[in-house]
Amino acid sequence: MLLLPSVPVSTIPYHRRSEKSSENPKKKDALNIKRAVESLRFQIDWGLKLLGAKKGDLFHQLAKVEVDLISELNLTQDILAIKSLVDGVKQNLQIEPTPESGDFTHSIVALALGIASISHLNNISLPESWRDQIEKKLLTIYYPEKLRNKIVDWAKANGYSTSNYLGRPIVKFNQLYLIIERTR
Repeated sequence: MLLLPSVPVSTIPYHRRSEKSSENPKKKDALNIKRAVESLRFQIDWGLKLLGAKKGDLFHQLAKVEVDLISELNLTQDILAIKSLVDGVKQNLQIEPTPESGDFTHSIVALALGIASISHLNNISLPESWRDQIEKKLLTIYYPEKLRNKIVDWAKANGYSTSNYLGRPIVKFNQLYLIIERTR
């Protein structure tokens, strides 16, 4: 029989991981940002696959560069939140943004995420600069004229911060404002 020495429990060091992470909020924030960027990359890869792009092609390379810039400008959370808004509207109201319209049609990231759509991926025009977009802060997404108010009401009811800008409804995010415009 093996006998172990008696050691009081209070002398055994005990570290909980959650205490360590809560002691360093900067590390926790950095980890959350890293996870958000990884989530964005995964969703973009999946979206490009659904659009028919082959792994490693030019569209994937453009998306990688665009995600790096989005991350550098701290827009990752805003882009994911805009995707969440668009997806929520699609699922709950069965309304999609008007194809070939709005500021997001020049973004391979927005196309892959389903925030915008064009007839064919090869028809994408030169990408917009996210630096320019963040400077103007206002991005436009178009929805059918008769359904726009339903979308704004849904956004309000689901916790999105809304307001008006020159008589047009907007949804506020951390750094960007999304104008919900009418397709005529």
